[in-house]
Amino acid sequence: MEEKMDQQLKANPNEINGVLSNKIAELTHGLSEMDVSKESSCTARKGVITSLDGDRGVIDKDVLFETKVAEDIILDLHVGCVVEYLTFTTGEAMRVVKVKSILEHSWEDTSQKEIEKAVDNLKNEKPTFFNTETRSVLGLISQRLASSIDVETEYGQLTVELDNIEMNFIPTNGDRVRLECNIQLDDGFVDKQGEILEVTKLFPTRIQEGEKCIVERVYVHMVVLGPETYILKTDLPTGTDLHLGDIVLADLIECQYSKFTRRAIKITPLEKNFGATKLTQQSSMGSSGSGKAVTVTGVNRFITAELWQKESVSLKLTNNLNRTLRLESITVCNDSESQLSVVSPLESKEISSGSEITVTFEIHTQFLGEAIEKYVLNFDLLKVRRVFTVIVCKTKEEVAEAEKRMIAAEALMAPGRNSQERSRFYANQVWCNKVDVIPGQQIVTKRRFVALRLGCFEVPKELRQICLTSERRQEMIKAIEQHYSFLTEPLSIKTYMHRFRLLLHLEEIECFVNFRNYDRDRAHFLRDGEFLTLQIENLAERRPSLVIGDTLRVINPWSDPDSQTTKSYEGIIHKVLFDRILLKFHSSFQEKYNGEDYRLEFYFSRYSFRKQHHAISKIVGVMGEDFLFPSKVTKRENPQLDVYMKDDDMYLYDSKLEWYNQSLNSIQKRAVFNILRGEAENIPYVLFGPPGSGKTMTLIETLLQLVRNLPGARILVGTPSNSSADLVTKRLIDSKALLQGDFIRLVSYNQVEKDLIPPEIMSYCATSDVGAVGSCEDKMMVTESGLKLRCQAKFIGTHRITISTCTTLGNFLQLGFPAGHFTHVLFDEAGQCTEPETMVPIVMLTKKRSQVVLSGDPRQLQSIVTSRIASKMGFSISFLERLLERSPYRKDLQRFPESSGYNPLVLTKLLYNYRALPSIMSIYSRLFYDDELIPVLSEKDSRESRLLSKLRCVFESEKDIPQAHGTFFYGIIGENRQNNDSPSWFNPQEVREVFLMTIALYRANVTADQIGIITPYQKQVKMLRSMFIGTDVVMPKIGSVEEFQGQERDIILISTVRSSEEILRMDARFSLGFVRCSKRLNVAVSRARAMMIIFGNPHLLAVDECWRQLILFCVKNNAYFGCDLPQMVINQKDEVPVCLETFVPSLNTTDDLN
Repeated sequence: MEEKMDQQLKANPNEINGVLSNKIAELTHGLSEMDVSKESSCTARKGVITSLDGDRGVIDKDVLFETKVAEDIILDLHVGCVVEYLTFTTGEAMRVVKVKSILEHSWEDTSQKEIEKAVDNLKNEKPTFFNTETRSVLGLISQRLASSIDVETEYGQLTVELDNIEMNFIPTNGDRVRLECNIQLDDGFVDKQGEILEVTKLFPTRIQEGEKCIVERVYVHMVVLGPETYILKTDLPTGTDLHLGDIVLADLIECQYSKFTRRAIKITPLEKNFGATKLTQQSSMGSSGSGKAVTVTGVNRFITAELWQKESVSLKLTNNLNRTLRLESITVCNDSESQLSVVSPLESKEISSGSEITVTFEIHTQFLGEAIEKYVLNFDLLKVRRVFTVIVCKTKEEVAEAEKRMIAAEALMAPGRNSQERSRFYANQVWCNKVDVIPGQQIVTKRRFVALRLGCFEVPKELRQICLTSERRQEMIKAIEQHYSFLTEPLSIKTYMHRFRLLLHLEEIECFVNFRNYDRDRAHFLRDGEFLTLQIENLAERRPSLVIGDTLRVINPWSDPDSQTTKSYEGIIHKVLFDRILLKFHSSFQEKYNGEDYRLEFYFSRYSFRKQHHAISKIVGVMGEDFLFPSKVTKRENPQLDVYMKDDDMYLYDSKLEWYNQSLNSIQKRAVFNILRGEAENIPYVLFGPPGSGKTMTLIETLLQLVRNLPGARILVGTPSNSSADLVTKRLIDSKALLQGDFIRLVSYNQVEKDLIPPEIMSYCATSDVGAVGSCEDKMMVTESGLKLRCQAKFIGTHRITISTCTTLGNFLQLGFPAGHFTHVLFDEAGQCTEPETMVPIVMLTKKRSQVVLSGDPRQLQSIVTSRIASKMGFSISFLERLLERSPYRKDLQRFPESSGYNPLVLTKLLYNYRALPSIMSIYSRLFYDDELIPVLSEKDSRESRLLSKLRCVFESEKDIPQAHGTFFYGIIGENRQNNDSPSWFNPQEVREVFLMTIALYRANVTADQIGIITPYQKQVKMLRSMFIGTDVVMPKIGSVEEFQGQERDIILISTVRSSEEILRMDARFSLGFVRCSKRLNVAVSRARAMMIIFGNPHLLAVDECWRQLILFCVKNNAYFGCDLPQMVINQKDEVPVCLETFVPSLNTTDDLN
């Protein structure tokens, strides 16, 4: 890249679009899907003014113009004047841009005949044509009118009609803007820029998205979000009231308005009131038993309905130290604007140990609204910062309302040193506020009679107090371990239930804390038919997600939280739309609601947690120690199915069994055979499937063979996600081996209401009704698409195969099926399920004559656990991963040389890779799978190899890269950065290079759906997406590692982001990024089929052994580009070869593997 571009980017990495604009225009030429063209011309003409009427005039009887375009010569214009004027024609419309000069004056009244003669004389004058060009002009809005703005530019004042331009924000006075204009090219100017002919687009000069801001002042028409930032109240979301101390995420633009340099054009509330309440009670230092050197007591707010009122307030300062303090002075911040002034003491004053003095202030109200007035107590040893809240209302009724609001805010005061800590303290207060709840209207009729009622499994109060009131995380962990001593013991059958019950409680507490992000200090609802609706900004992007069945509680914001008579109404979410939720309350609230404001608290459905708790509490008794903690393999007296293998054919007795999928390889067939025989008693079977090895294909074959050859089999198929359950269902449908009705896909109401069910599987799907048989009057409904709703136990549990997520299968727990009703549980992607999730369907089996099959890859990503403490204590480790540490599943090449070292009675490792070219596959095969994977794709004659050959043009032609080599490394010494509002990281240099590489691939006729861009940080994802959107280039899929697990693309680009050694330890600690996070690295490098290009800092990445091997692999194959290599790579380059050479096995090798 040009050196100049690098310097510009280093100077201001956030303005990456501006820096690259010229380069992008060059590279994207011809790529746009829509080429908009329009005929336009600019001309200078001569003409006669034939009419003047106020602010309009006519030239040559048919050319209309506005007199303001005459600018300085407007007063000299008269009918009959000969003028030179500039026009701009778009399509068929010609417009006078400027009356440039008066060529002949007409000071006396001119007859109509003379005017017509003058017009005729100029008819043969040929216009002068000018070329035009689109340019950006920077300006400052000096005046905003109803339908136009006046903009000061370096070319003078410009009036822009808003009805005729494209814009992405509502402009106002003081905004700094960029105008996209058609301009006249005039050789008479140095830069060739003549007149601005037309403004087509209006944008802010810069947008800073998602900046965290705190409300500092509230005026009648605007809110101050910081020393230099404000937002107009007209730009607040509907129903949003901001008050002092509220924390918001804001999209900011540049402006020059009074003292402000930034204006918010969009905000999303994060925290309500807690910041302000905490600030009033915060101390700068503590050293006594009370924890504070100085105690400040007295009123800390003044609320009135009178402007220009003066009021004295007194505070007492108490010295809690064992020595005398001297108050040197009192400083009022923003003295010129403050409504606070010091009355006494005006000179220094000593305060002996344990004594107190009085400080007096005068409040002088100067404007309507809310303000935090800050002051500093300057002692000889320390400074104490405090604030005083001044609220000036219009009426006494508003004063009373403000008083109530402040009292309510104090009731929910959240102390703490940072926002995370305050969130936990606030969550504890919400949890402790026990009020009577009037339930809302359920989505489906709540069943009064069920065969089995699940326990509540509430979080213990002691655990909640520890987690939500501890000031530091280490203190919290220590307190938990002391209170729950079994945590210090290894996991065993004795501690199993207690440990996982505790981990579930920790996860629930974290979910409860995260849900507080939705809480509102005050909000109101709108009516939408039979529902009440609540607007929630960016609902689709927020986490945790709201789903159907979650609830909120509305509480009168003025009520006393300690009152025994306080009640709240529960609203149940019936629909979740893009930016709002639809709710139903009890009829006494729903029907009478009339737009009042309420405080809102959100709650998630605990049903999933209760199902997992139930499974954990029962599984030890149901399956026993041999199943949960296997230490040996015991053979059954008789196999489950007496099949045997002859070569690659399977026989039952003397009958040869046909394979449903004829393309299965020998290892896959052997896995199906081992599962069908099921010789190991009461122990799970593991199907270990590395990336691209066809484990789902093997699982489908297993299902079909079980159904055909075991007439009594009734199978549950559990998955961690709906997408994987849908995939299994699609594969079963595509097999055409089963009739509709033999299997069913169990879905949740959330899937139905959000329309998330793929149309092709809709008729195979159903929802369940947990009501006891005979107790439900409602009958099953079948929709036009074939979806079955409210299926009861006598129908839903009788299919040969039921497919769903693990927790949704838990609906069967309440249906009262007899022991042995289900015979098999098969899991797909079992490595992504937590152990309690896995136990939900397993607990419905019995020890005898049942079988569990776990299909997955323990060396890829684990399940997503929100509680870091629970994750640290092992909650993210799947049952599959834990089993592989047990002796029956460990590798022993001496005992089992023909099956990759694994006992075939309990585990099969799939080895054939169908996904990637050998030069890509060999990387993760060597690093993570003992170099055992066998490539199926040919590096000479396959679709992928032909694609790779076509794409070699994107690299330097002089490089001698092996023809079949598909892995490349682009070294970049970039800079990782963070924005103030986000802990996530981004690297602008890598954003640039990834974008330019994508453009190069597009120019080689690659389509967007062939490319995937992976990066470990959400901020980098956002920056990359912004780059494509901002430059109007088709965007490929861009996502985190988690979003790509289970997916593949022809071409994968990986942006590693991190470029600083200082933050590696944090990444390793929290499993962020790629360095020393082998599972994330494994997923990232195993997604590509034909080409993989990695962008990163080799000096940083090479400290990790896996990355160093990968970089060396690229270096040895001349596939390294970019910056100089680190010395550790150069030193190792000529040592023992590490080029991860690929191979194609002989037939003998394949036979040996069986």
